[in-house]
This record gives sequence, C-alpha cells and structure tokens, in this order.
Amino acid sequence: MASTIDSRPADTGIRGLIQNPNYLSIWILGTLTGFIRWFQLLALGVYTFEITGSPLLVSLIPVMWGLPLTFCGPVIGGIADRLNRKLLLGLSLALILAVSTVMAVLAYTDNLTFIHIAIASLLSGLFWATDMPVRRRLVGDLAGDSVSAAMGLDAATNSATRMAGPLFGGIILQTVGITGVFVLSTTVYAIGLVLIVFARLPAHVKRAMSPALILDLIAGVRFVLGDWELRRVFAVTIVFNVWGFPFTAMIPILGKEQLGLDPFLVGLLSSLEGFGAFAGALLIAVVSKPGNFARIFVWGAAGYLLTILYLSILAYVAGGPYHSFITASMALVVIGISGAGFATMQSTLTYMNAPLEYRSRVFGVLALCIGTGPIGFLNVGWMAESFGLPTALLIMAIEGMLVMLLLWVYDVLARPTE
Repeated sequence: MASTIDSRPADTGIRGLIQNPNYLSIWILGTLTGFIRWFQLLALGVYTFEITGSPLLVSLIPVMWGLPLTFCGPVIGGIADRLNRKLLLGLSLALILAVSTVMAVLAYTDNLTFIHIAIASLLSGLFWATDMPVRRRLVGDLAGDSVSAAMGLDAATNSATRMAGPLFGGIILQTVGITGVFVLSTTVYAIGLVLIVFARLPAHVKRAMSPALILDLIAGVRFVLGDWELRRVFAVTIVFNVWGFPFTAMIPILGKEQLGLDPFLVGLLSSLEGFGAFAGALLIAVVSKPGNFARIFVWGAAGYLLTILYLSILAYVAGGPYHSFITASMALVVIGISGAGFATMQSTLTYMNAPLEYRSRVFGVLALCIGTGPIGFLNVGWMAESFGLPTALLIMAIEGMLVMLLLWVYDVLARPTE
C-alpha cells in the first residue's frame, strides 16, 4: 500500500519540500530527535564529569551512542529494504521513548548511576543507527527532484539542533537537574512517534537483488569499493569521525576544567559550534552547485581538523577565563562552519552516487563508517586523561591531517587520471 504512494513534492526547491506534509513530518522528526541527541550528549557529559571527574568516562558516553552504528548500521540498511520503513522507524521511536521514561524515573528517585547512563546511551545509539539508512533515506525519497535542497535543509536543521540542544541542555541541567533532561526527552520522543504514525511514507523499495541479507551486505560493500566517488566519501567520513568529530565530547571538559564555567556557559560554548554549523549549512543549501559538492565536502573536513589544531594551541597559551572563552567561542563557530560543509555533502554525495536499488545498503555502509567514531572518542578521552586536554586535541588534529595527506597522495581525494 504505502510503497505505491507518490509522496514527492509537486514543486522543486525548499518551498515545495515544506508544502509536502510527508516530507515535513520526516524533517520535523529529524529536528526534534536531533535536538534531543545534542541536548542529552551535553547534559550527560557535564553530569558524568560532575559525578566522576573522569574525561575517559565522559568520552564513553558518545562511544556508547556510536557502537550500534558500528555493528548494526549495515544490517539495518539491509533490513530497511525488506521491512516497512514506517514500521521500523516507529518501533525504534517506541524503544527510545521507553528508555527515556525509565531514565526519568531513575533520576527522579535518585537512583541514577553512570552504569544507567551508559546503558541508556547504548540503546539511544541503537535508535540513531536507524537514522541514516531509514529516516535520511526517506528524506531523499520524498524530495523528488530536490534532493540537494532536501539534504541541505536536513543538514541545516541538524546543525541548528547542535546549537539549541547543548544550550538548553546546560540550562535544564542547571535549573531543574538531570530529571528534567529525561522528562523533556520523553515528551519530544512521544511527539515524534505521533508524527510517524500519521505520516504517509513509502514502505519499501522494489527489490532487484538476492533475498539473502548477508548477500545484500556484501553487495553493498562491494558496490561502495567499486565506485571511486563513494570510496572518497567514505574514506573522508572515517577520518572525520575518528580524528575530527570526537573533539565535541571534550567541550564540556574544556568549559569546566580549562575555563571553570558553570553548566549554562558550558552549554553556550557547545552551542556555538552548532551555530556555525547552522549558518554554514544554510549558506551551502542556497549557493552550492553540483560541481562544487565534492570540494566543499573535502575542504570542510580538512578545515575542521585545522581549527581543532588551532584550538589545542589556544588551550596552551590563552590567558584568563573570559579571554579564553571568547577566543574559544570564535574557534568553535569556525569549526561548525567547516563541519557543515562536510555534513551537508556527505549525505548528498552518497545519495546521488548510489543507484536506487542500492541506496539503503549504501547508507548502511555509510553508517558503518560513521560508526568508527567510538575509536576516536576512546582515543581522545584516554589521551585527555593521560596527558591533559590541550595535548590530546593537538595529537588528534595532527593525526587526522596526516591521514588526509596520505589520502591525497594516494589519489583518494583527487580523481586519478585515466
């Protein structure tokens, strides 16, 4: 039934997308759940550092969020081609809604421990493992001829949630405590579930491949390895998620330990990275052209690493908490703008270079590449605990830039001459 629904917008561009109620439901769902993701990561990071004082345990929270991507991303990509995607998305929302409800009760009764936080983070990661092969795939399917605009708008709103989520996470944690964090999370997930129940979504893709799931996974990986454009996207994705993005887990420690800020100001500091990402994504959605997509993607990742290197040096030499706060804030805005170039084009290039019958599986492989992030989070958390935060950021940025240089030398970033 739903597989025959023509849910694409009649008009092209962002205006046509917003007029399509089915795309609007998926877009709003991404906005709400993205807000809660960054909201919880900031609040749980600050709360964990307050009760444990350990940078390594703080870094374990995003690790728990990322592990399901590593182990389940390609599997979910294959399953998404078989099951009703509306049902799959609804079940994952019901799971995360139940988790948030239990956590709210534990927090209210003063029984919340780091073990509970780690388990909840792992289950939250299982929900997020469905985002790339299911929800974001639906963003493209519902966009018609406006795939670039749809992906750009989705990336822009995700960047906006990276701005609003940490800011509200700091405010809620400081004003009403960790219980308020999970009460708000429960409310938002419930709204998201209602949106999906009433949306009319394409259920599944017409199959042209073998029914064996394991063969699907192998076929998806082989297709990616055989396509130069996708190899570039996925190689840079691994670099970004191992040596770039894990830096965000250290922002609460940068704020509390290096600058001595309260939870509200730590949230404000974190939100500025999201502000830069939001502004950058909006600009890219408006002015980018297909001929520049790959260039924006690669230089966005490289700029992210270079700015982390600058921030690591700043952590050594900046004087006074307010001077450090202002300068670090400006660096985080630049990091956000660079990250927007990477994030917007990551989904766009993947969607454009994957044939229809392969898209869910290719997005599943992309989720696997994103799932390499736990390696980076553990790496920077261990280094921050062993050598201090400035040294950890310095080493991480240099490692990432060296790998990017190797990719360029071996013709992964620039198309080899035929």
